Amino acid sequence: MKIALIRHAESIYNEKKLLQGQVDCELSENGLKATKEKSKNFSYDFDVCFCSPLKRTRQTAEILVPNLNKIYDKRIIERGLGDWENTPNTDEKQFLMHNKTVPPNGETFEEFDSRILDFLEMIKKDYNNKKILIITHGGVIYAIYRILGIKVKTIENLEMVTVEF
Repeated sequence: MKIALIRHAESIYNEKKLLQGQVDCELSENGLKATKEKSKNFSYDFDVCFCSPLKRTRQTAEILVPNLNKIYDKRIIERGLGDWENTPNTDEKQFLMHNKTVPPNGETFEEFDSRILDFLEMIKKDYNNKKILIITHGGVIYAIYRILGIKVKTIENLEMVTVEF
């Protein structure tokens, strides 16, 4: 089964270089503009779009694929960063990809990967013959890579990758 994954557009927290985690922030002006621009040339042939219910992913989905059926699933929200949320970020991507440290009051990688695996098992069981787009967060995409044994690479805002499992 193949799925397409898109990381949300730039958020106000990305712009300000703050750790987001599960903070429900909106897209930045640049993020809105980039998504509108991408939507002009974004041809898609998907049956369904799964989306994190956080604002930054919802906004990305609503602009990018306005006519596609969307299912908002809390299992694909970003990793909970606990007390580190809303604090300056010096290297978020490296943290999300490699660091096994658990932020105070944050979600462990085991907890995070478990809910992502639960989501993947559900789509494989219930949507196996569907063309699926998932609009989510960088950390979720990195978790999917880890779970599937794919070498983790940096995912930019609005970047789309395809994985098979």
